[in-house]
Amino acid sequence: MRIAARLAAVLCFAATSAYSGSARLEVGSPAVTGSGLKPYTNLWKFTQQKPGGPAVDAGTWSDALEPAEFEGRPALKRTQVAKYNKGIVLKFVNVFDPKTMEPFTADYERSDNGDRRHVDFRHETVRFRHTAAQGAKPEDSRVTLDRPVFDFYDGMYGVLISTLPLSEGYEAEIPAFDTTRMAVDWVPVRVTGRETIPAGPGKSARTWIVETPTGLYGKMTWWVAKEPPYVIKAVLEIPKDEGGSRDIAAIITYTIV
Repeated sequence: MRIAARLAAVLCFAATSAYSGSARLEVGSPAVTGSGLKPYTNLWKFTQQKPGGPAVDAGTWSDALEPAEFEGRPALKRTQVAKYNKGIVLKFVNVFDPKTMEPFTADYERSDNGDRRHVDFRHETVRFRHTAAQGAKPEDSRVTLDRPVFDFYDGMYGVLISTLPLSEGYEAEIPAFDTTRMAVDWVPVRVTGRETIPAGPGKSARTWIVETPTGLYGKMTWWVAKEPPYVIKAVLEIPKDEGGSRDIAAIITYTIV
């Protein structure tokens, strides 16, 4: 659980992409838009599996998208709550511009240790406030980047991927933000095919299969649709260490309940 929580909570840094020849999609590109996103509620169950072992139920992960407002501007708010069978609860709240998918704010909190994070995105300027534990003094960081960034690692994940201009053989890179290094990280995106998969009791969805193989944090595969709830399934391959290891420590699989 700790590995999965860290992946979800820490804004990871990927090494130089193997897909350096792919198109780079900047924030503000007309090819990326969430103008068609609709409100939804969703619930996944997730399992954890060690290499060679069985998949073990780990908990549930809810997801909801709703209209919001940010500083007088129309916005969307995505709220995710992970409830682990061991009693730990993680909460993610992301507020963003639906037209461009540019992020406004991101918040994270963890129930058992008081870890809290808040990110303010102001185009090229990003401010990060982190409280590592209950009662700890908050730490503030600020950086001016060379471009605006998308909020991939901080909670948007597959919903952001679903707003890209997906097609057969599609490859691109998107600028995400890494709070550890306070820097831009280009995340590779590639479409590997299409598949119709279960989407809850009695339902199915036609999805794009999209891989985001990060350099240091393993490969993430998303089954995404162009209709809500957008992210139908996800598989995260967690490496044994955060130094680019190809050895897998665990596989986390999310499927709709």
